[in-house]
Amino acid sequence: MGTKAKIIIKAKVITMVVFLFVTIITIGACAPAVYLPVLYEAQSFTLTNQDGQEVELSDFRGEVVVLSFIYTRCPDVCGELNYRLQSVWEQLKQELRQGVVLISVSFDSHDTPEVLKRYDELYNVPGWQFLTGTEEQIQQVINDYGVGYEREAGGWEIGHTTVIILIDRNGVVRKSYGNPYFPEKDMIRELEYLLNQ
Repeated sequence: MGTKAKIIIKAKVITMVVFLFVTIITIGACAPAVYLPVLYEAQSFTLTNQDGQEVELSDFRGEVVVLSFIYTRCPDVCGELNYRLQSVWEQLKQELRQGVVLISVSFDSHDTPEVLKRYDELYNVPGWQFLTGTEEQIQQVINDYGVGYEREAGGWEIGHTTVIILIDRNGVVRKSYGNPYFPEKDMIRELEYLLNQ
């Protein structure tokens, strides 16, 4: 291969690399900017966590809260949801993880602190709060956050809606998801947005 041919190949390679670089930069620049409007002040509650300690939502002011609603015997959606939330937490930069707390409220009276403690061991997220309370306390939280659920007649299964809520450092609801198969990348970008405010 002659010198001229080598120069032409080198020029083509450089052109291709520059083209790919510009394309990647352009695609990145086209990603929509994150904006999360202020929706409403998060309703306060006091429940009991998996360690038997009383926990108030206001205990987490200064942190971004991801609030979800589950029950431990759920045969499908709840486990998938929790693994997705764990995945989102794991994908956050190490220094941002400390500013996020996951809180999952159970609406099943079967889920005592002891049951929730065993359930917590399935997930590797430090500080994840699995909460329970009296029937009246849980009903109030469910009503405040618009969660629909209904126990199957005579059985233990509970039909329920999926609700995931992002609460900013000031205790204000900024986003609500209604799908357990939410786009993880979107939630990561939204959490980064809230953490950097």
